[in-house]
Amino acid sequence: MWDLERAQGFGASLKSLRQARGLTQEQLAYASGLTKNQIQLFEAGKGSGKAGNVSPANPTLASIIGLSSAFEMNVSELFAALDM
Repeated sequence: MWDLERAQGFGASLKSLRQARGLTQEQLAYASGLTKNQIQLFEAGKGSGKAGNVSPANPTLASIIGLSSAFEMNVSELFAALDM
């Protein structure tokens, strides 16, 4: 089940992969078709919403495809790289 702990693990792995590729959040956002705010939330493992309401990040399939494209991977390679 997808929960805050898994979302935070996804975010930490995403941040490590981004940094290993020498990308800033802004560069990854541009390359993936996402916003810098979305990247920040994914890396923190947090979903968007009301202040003080901590829900897990829940990336859409479109976001996952954008991220995999930005890293020049297919989705299964991205999941493997993120240890999902």
